[in-house]
Amino acid sequence: MAPQHARGGGARPPRARGAPGGPKTTTPPPAPGGRPPNRRRQRTQEILDRPRPVVDPEHAERERAVVHECRYLMRLLSTRRRSAGEMRERLTQREVPGAIAHEAMARIDRAGLIDDAVFAHEWVQQRRVLRALGDEALRRELEKKRVATELIEEALSSVQDSGDEEQRCRDLVQSRIGHRDREQLRTERDGAHRRRLSRRLDALLTRKGYPGSLAIHVISAELRAAAQEPAD
Repeated sequence: MAPQHARGGGARPPRARGAPGGPKTTTPPPAPGGRPPNRRRQRTQEILDRPRPVVDPEHAERERAVVHECRYLMRLLSTRRRSAGEMRERLTQREVPGAIAHEAMARIDRAGLIDDAVFAHEWVQQRRVLRALGDEALRRELEKKRVATELIEEALSSVQDSGDEEQRCRDLVQSRIGHRDREQLRTERDGAHRRRLSRRLDALLTRKGYPGSLAIHVISAELRAAAQEPAD
């Protein structure tokens, strides 16, 4: 009897162990996220091949103008705080078109660089200390800065450590009555120097914004007290 492996025209090739039915082909693992590696390259190429949006020259010119005015306003704010009305007036003086000015102010506002309440509060506090101004003068100044009336009144009434207006007026008058004035007030008989000094002080208090009735009351009291002071 012929050997079994000789039947059928020859021996069969051995099969790979663990791979019944023929050799096994391997598939590369998917890329992270479940996509095959070439899908990511394809998506990148699609993005690169997209047509770029057409730039509108008119829109680009308007944007440049808005940015230019924003930079101008920021230079103004770098020196001191300013009111919104004050900055709008500056743009008007520069003859900036209304739409450009509106957008520039809107961007400055969104950036938190405009606060009229804080502006009025700081203005009152500083001008009372540095200039000894009365409420009426401060009110006029803030009105020129185009600050809203309610914000002005709130600032005048809420500034702390400012003292009473009469006391501020009294301190100012006392600071303007010098040593020679006091000597003349004590020694004069015709009252000429008292009248000249009274007019000068009244003009000062008027410029500083103190009410007329308060000025008369304080000037009279302080000149009388100065005339009664004992000589050194």
